Amino acid sequence: MVTTRSEAQAPAAREEIPHDHLFKVTGLSSTNLEKMAQEPAADFEEAIAATGYGGFNIALLLCTLPAFWSAVSVTSSVSYIFTRAQCDMNLSLLDMGTVNAITYGGMISSALVWGFLSDTLGRRQILAWGFFCSGLFEIAAAMSQNFTMLLITRFASGFLFNGPFAVLISYIAELHRTELRARVILLTSLFYTIANTTLPLLAWAMLTHTWDFHLFNGTFVIHSWNLFLLATALVPLLTGLAFLCLPESPKFLMSRGRNAEALEVFRKIYKMNTGKSKEQFPVTRLVEERSQEQGRGVAALRGGAAQLAPLFRPPHAPWLLLMCTIHMGCMFGSNTIRLWYPQLAAMIGSEENGSLCSALAPGPASTGPCAPLQPDMLTYLQSAMVGAGSVLTYSIGGALVNRCGKKVVAGLCGVVSAGIIALLPVLGSGAAAVVAMVTAALSFTALCGASLSSINVDLFPTSLRVMAMATFLMSGRLGTIAGTVIFPALVDYGCLPPFITIAAVLAACGFGCFLVPNTTLKKLE
Repeated sequence: MVTTRSEAQAPAAREEIPHDHLFKVTGLSSTNLEKMAQEPAADFEEAIAATGYGGFNIALLLCTLPAFWSAVSVTSSVSYIFTRAQCDMNLSLLDMGTVNAITYGGMISSALVWGFLSDTLGRRQILAWGFFCSGLFEIAAAMSQNFTMLLITRFASGFLFNGPFAVLISYIAELHRTELRARVILLTSLFYTIANTTLPLLAWAMLTHTWDFHLFNGTFVIHSWNLFLLATALVPLLTGLAFLCLPESPKFLMSRGRNAEALEVFRKIYKMNTGKSKEQFPVTRLVEERSQEQGRGVAALRGGAAQLAPLFRPPHAPWLLLMCTIHMGCMFGSNTIRLWYPQLAAMIGSEENGSLCSALAPGPASTGPCAPLQPDMLTYLQSAMVGAGSVLTYSIGGALVNRCGKKVVAGLCGVVSAGIIALLPVLGSGAAAVVAMVTAALSFTALCGASLSSINVDLFPTSLRVMAMATFLMSGRLGTIAGTVIFPALVDYGCLPPFITIAAVLAACGFGCFLVPNTTLKKLE
C-alpha cells in the first residue's frame, strides 16, 4: 500500500523574492548574493589581513599614544612631586612609598571586575569611559590638600584606570594581522619611552617654580605641584574622547556571534587603509565562531561568568600562574627603580660627591623647619634621559622578536637587567654612572615586560584574553606595591640590600621566561 504525505507535511514551496526587494534590503543583487553563498567563509586572520595596513592603523596608534602617556602619568606623576610636596604634607619616606603604591592598589582591586566586563560587554566602551572617568579623579587628586585626600583620590584613579589599560593591549592585538601583532605591541611600548621622557620635562617646567595660590581666605592652597598633577590629568580625559571615534574590536564581535557588525568594521578599516569603497572588500562572509548570537547587557553578564571559568582551570590556569609570577617579579624590579629614581636623583644632586650609596646613607636628624629638596634642571634632564633609554632596546627587540622568539628576548633582558642592578651600588659612584646604569636596566626590563605582554595576548582565546591580561597586569602591580614599600625599609639596612634583592628577583624572572610556550607568529584563537 502506497502512502503519501499530507499537504501539511509536504515541504513548503520555495518563495521567489523579487530582485528589487533583495537589493533594497541587502544592497546586493540576487546574483551577488548567490556568489556570496558559494564563497568560503573567512576566519578573523584572513579578514584582518585583507584590510591591509594604512590610515586606520596610523589613527589607532595616534589614539594609543595618549593612552600610554596616561599610563605613565597616572602611575608616576606623584613620584615627581615629592621634592615639593614633602614639606607641604609632612611626608616621610614610607609615606612616599605608600602614595606610590596606592594607585596600584586601586588597580589590583578592580582587575578582575574590568576583565570580566570587557570580555562580556566589549572593548570600546571600557576604553572610552574608563580613561575619561579616571581623568576626572586625576583632577580631584590634583586638588589634594592633605595626605589622606591624596591617598583616596589616587586609589580611585587607579581603580578606574586599570580597566581600559588592560583592554588596550588586547584591543591593539585584535586589530592587526599575525605577522605585525608582536611588532606593533613593541612599537606601542615606545610610547612609554615618549611619556617617560616628556613627563620629567613637564615636571622641570612647572616644579622648579614656587607658585602658591591662596583661595577661600587661605583655606585652600594651590602649589606648583598641584598644577603639575592637573596638567597630567588632562591626558586621560582626551584619551577617553579619542577612543569614542574608534570601532569595536571585530574579533570580539565575531566571538559573540555578531558577524554582520564585525564585517562592517572590517569594511570600514579596509576603506580607511586602501581608499577604496567598502563594497570592494574581498571578504563577504565570516566563519561562525559562535553558533548563535550571545546576549548583551545583563544577559551577557550572566553568561560571562560561566564563560570565564575555564581561565582558572587547566590547561589555561598553569600558564596564567607562570606568566603572572614572572610579571610580578619583573615589575617588582622595574617599577621600584623607576618610581624611586626621581627622588634618588634629587638626593644624589644634593650630595657633594654624587654617590648613590652616600645619598642613601641616613644623615643626622633635622630639628629645624622642613627644607624641601631643590632639584635643578640637570636632575630632570637625567630623568628624561632614563626615560628615553628604551628607544634602542625596543628597536633591537622589534627586529629580533620574530627571529629569536619572544620568550628568548624576555629571558635575556631579565637576566641582563639583573646584572646591571646588582652592580649599581658598586659602580654608581657618580651621577653620570647612575644615570647610565639605571637607563640600561630600565630599558631591558621594559623590553622584557613588553615581550611578556605579547606572549600573554597570544596564549589565551578571545573570550578569555582581557580577563587574562587584567590578571597578568594585576600581578605586576602587586609586585610594584611590594617593591615600592620594601625598598625604603631595606634602605635602613644599608645600600646593598635593596639592590641585591631587586637583582635576585629579576634574575629568577629572566630564567623563568624560558619556561613559557613559544608563541611567535601564533594566530589569535
